[in-house]
Amino acid sequence: MTNLEHLLVVETICTEGSFQKASEKLHKVRSAVSYSVKQVESFYGIQIFTRDTYRPELTAEGKVLIVQIRRLLKQANEFEAFVKEMKGEQETELKLGIGSIFPIERITDLLLDLKTTFPATTIHLDIEVASGERKLLDDDVDIAIYGSPSRHKAIDYQRIETIDVPLVVSNKMPLSRLESVSEADLAHYPQIVMKSSDLKAPDTHVVDDALKWFVTDLTTKKTLITAGLGWGRMPIHLVEKEIESQQLTCLETLGSLQLPIYVAKRKNQPLGPVAKKIWQYFSEK
Repeated sequence: MTNLEHLLVVETICTEGSFQKASEKLHKVRSAVSYSVKQVESFYGIQIFTRDTYRPELTAEGKVLIVQIRRLLKQANEFEAFVKEMKGEQETELKLGIGSIFPIERITDLLLDLKTTFPATTIHLDIEVASGERKLLDDDVDIAIYGSPSRHKAIDYQRIETIDVPLVVSNKMPLSRLESVSEADLAHYPQIVMKSSDLKAPDTHVVDDALKWFVTDLTTKKTLITAGLGWGRMPIHLVEKEIESQQLTCLETLGSLQLPIYVAKRKNQPLGPVAKKIWQYFSEK
């Protein structure tokens, strides 16, 4: 059997779409990526990628092989995690994905506990926008906290709360003075939209006919809306004071939105001591 690392390179090329992006993802030079592909093709006597297109495309045999490669890599990862769990071995690193909509101050006590209990573990906090499920499925994070209106069959969930996400507009805008605001009224002004950090997924809660201004964080979105530059949905905990002081007005035009917030992990995923503590923290709530 060929080296698992060579198989990982092949899988990463398929996922990322190019040899160059795979080399960046794996922190390998381009020649090392090409070498891994040649090793796998030579070992099994098949051609995985066509050589007559600009971007790598799987051959017929490659399409069959990649399914088995992904299955094998998944089993290898599960085996490694199982052995670590069996030995009670503490993770040296843990990747925790957190949706930008979730107020991180609600888990600072958990993070303090992790810092005290597992001082040798490096915690990576990955703040994402509408990409929690994808990052979890792609193994980019170990555990994720994010809002989702639906569930994926390959993920285990614990519902931890529900966040109200009202549509708000500044009192500086004419919209705030209308008795009733239609979608056509909204479309005359920019919708301020949080750009999804999942490049493969569409941005959510977008009104098709409206001009869009895209931002990458909630702080900027709130600032633009409060200044009267546009309108959009905001998590209630970030705009409560502005609504009370009448700087912002809630509109019912697009209906209410209450987003379930989950802590989630991949199904049948063995957990090390650090990940287990995070999972149990929410189980005991």
